[in-house]
Amino acid sequence: MAFKKRKFEVIVMEINTEGKTAKEMYKLLTGSIAPRPIALVSTQDKDGVLNVAPFSFFTVVTSAPPTVMFSIGELNERKKDTLQNIEDNPEFVINIVNVDLGEAVNNAAANFKPDVSEFEEVNMTPVPAKTIDAYAVKESPIHLECVLDRIIKVGKGFMVLAQVKHFVIDDALYLGNYKIDFQKLNPIVRFAGSKYGEIGNIISLERIVNHDKTLQK
Repeated sequence: MAFKKRKFEVIVMEINTEGKTAKEMYKLLTGSIAPRPIALVSTQDKDGVLNVAPFSFFTVVTSAPPTVMFSIGELNERKKDTLQNIEDNPEFVINIVNVDLGEAVNNAAANFKPDVSEFEEVNMTPVPAKTIDAYAVKESPIHLECVLDRIIKVGKGFMVLAQVKHFVIDDALYLGNYKIDFQKLNPIVRFAGSKYGEIGNIISLERIVNHDKTLQK
């Protein structure tokens, strides 16, 4: 399948970021950088209260060692429960979200009080992690059991780097040779505002190989 080029006159809107509010920038960023995967992060506080919350600023950092990143914003000038819990207990699970979990994940984003477990409020089932002191979401098809690498303060946000220590994967999704059937996984993705999406049209693009201007692996 080839991309079709459209001919049209480009009219641009220019917006300088200086002096703009965090809310204004959030809307521009989430509308422009889309779709985004969702990290459903399950943690526990010092008293053992379980917390689960979604974060759509989420990506892979490196595969050696396997490290992922998600970022947490401030909530009314205070730390969100997930961040506080990770500082108190640096072992947690990133649960991968599929379409079936969409409604529960959206509800888990509500601003619950610290002593309230989202697991109970949104009808998710906690199950003990296999290798760390944490709980995973049973309904999630892939669990990344993580330990904290570091937290980096960036402006009014916190970038959480986590090393993945163990994968728990639904057998129906595993193709062998360390490959996941992402079409069966059917991950839900985040756009802007209340808009979410799922996998649609898929194309395959081959890279240039054996070209005199490319380096050979």
